[in-house]
Amino acid sequence: MNRREFVKQVAMASAVIAGAKFIGYGCSEPAKNIRWSMGWILWRDFKNAEISFSEAVNNLHELGLDGIEYTPRPNDLTKYGFNTRENLRDFLAEKNISVTANYFRGDFYDPEKHGSIISSFYNTLENLKFYNAKNVILEPPGRGGWVDINHAATENIESVIPEKIKAMSPFLNQLGKIAAEEGMTIGIHPHLNTIVETPDEIDLLMDLTDPEFVKMVPDTGHLFLGGGNVAEIIKKYQDRICYLHLKDASGVFKRPNFGPNVRELGKGEIDFPEVMRILKEAQFTGWLNVEQDYTTMTPYESASESMKYINGSMKPVYS
Repeated sequence: MNRREFVKQVAMASAVIAGAKFIGYGCSEPAKNIRWSMGWILWRDFKNAEISFSEAVNNLHELGLDGIEYTPRPNDLTKYGFNTRENLRDFLAEKNISVTANYFRGDFYDPEKHGSIISSFYNTLENLKFYNAKNVILEPPGRGGWVDINHAATENIESVIPEKIKAMSPFLNQLGKIAAEEGMTIGIHPHLNTIVETPDEIDLLMDLTDPEFVKMVPDTGHLFLGGGNVAEIIKKYQDRICYLHLKDASGVFKRPNFGPNVRELGKGEIDFPEVMRILKEAQFTGWLNVEQDYTTMTPYESASESMKYINGSMKPVYS
């Protein structure tokens, strides 16, 4: 073989390698700009029947999704028929479904709790690493200090919220640095009934945290019901968005229950094609996760409705 033929063969081999499918846990094709997932919460919290984790994953696979947002609870593995994490990971790989993110919450403004929070945080990072995931969704403390944010106190607390945001910001920077050292990313998740709910609260926290280490995980439904313009907020923080929650919403939020306001994608008031245009302009790459907290349908029906809208009205915008 002469030099010209050798170079040609090397180039052809490189092209084959570049186009080859990567076989790994939860990943069976080359990376895409956008990957789509849904939250286990839709199946986990369905009130009319207990649904197994396997059934949820099978639903996602059938609907053509790439991932599942899954934060394990105690005894989840044995409850749903998996003896070890390896068993669960193998099952997900078989269905080409990735774990996308883990939720993490705590009273981040309280210095006395920082030690235990950091210890738990390392456990979350280890779990994400096991599933080859990297996104940590930080839920802010509940409004009024309640453990259950769906029953948040509403009296005599508004005046202290800015101080709590200021108090927790340096600690969030610290968590962000710890995550970065482990190859992970944290994103603050503005959420109804927490101290980061309104546009002003979002702005304050983002101003006080380091853009290099503290990213943002917006939820379209919570932004809307929290009084924000969804497209404007996403555009404003487009360079800090690491992961998104998608839910549609309608009406005016009346504390504390936002369930009556939540809709499947395309059934509410949020302009999702505009959101996709902003993400395309920003060259966003990463996960878009449908988080359907409440539904009047079955989980499969709800997931199907949202996927119809995604395929017909969202994917074509950012293809």
